Amino acid sequence: MNPRGPTPSLYEERELMAPARSLVEGLAEVVDDIREIASDLGARPYTYHSVTVQWSGGEVGRGEPTVVRDVPITPTPETREGGIDSPLEAGGIVERGDIVLTGVSPRLTEDEIHELFGDGPQDAGCETFVEQRIDGRDGETKRRRFVLARVPERRPTRCDWRLSLRKADGNRARSGVADGAGRREVWRP
Repeated sequence: MNPRGPTPSLYEERELMAPARSLVEGLAEVVDDIREIASDLGARPYTYHSVTVQWSGGEVGRGEPTVVRDVPITPTPETREGGIDSPLEAGGIVERGDIVLTGVSPRLTEDEIHELFGDGPQDAGCETFVEQRIDGRDGETKRRRFVLARVPERRPTRCDWRLSLRKADGNRARSGVADGAGRREVWRP
């Protein structure tokens, strides 16, 4: 018999601990700062931005587009696996494919990820997407539009989120102006 009373099971202890008090959660800010060093040193010559565009006609593709939000995703996630294929077709080069981002801040909640990566609820006439921008070493470079392809995967032992993104049509021009009529078609293999 235990003189201190019954010992709670491991699962009961976890339920009593608030997630914000875990060691992993406590180190999230430090891990984010360390991950950003790779970008600061030029090892990640790209950035990802959450962009929300509102169309004056009340629905996507109608009227004039206005960027109402452009938020950089920090620390800059690492791009892994897959890639963008650029086959030459009758209409020119068409980019297709998926990429995987790792090192997305564990401080984000799943709801925030859905909102930032264009999969959350949208106001009428608004669209949100992720835009990849290559740094300015080569001048103004192409901006590529992506949307979430799968459910985000929280990886607590790696202190990050793993996100699968799919290339979407409707890239903005290099200057940031909407290119085309705000298409949201997504390539499906």
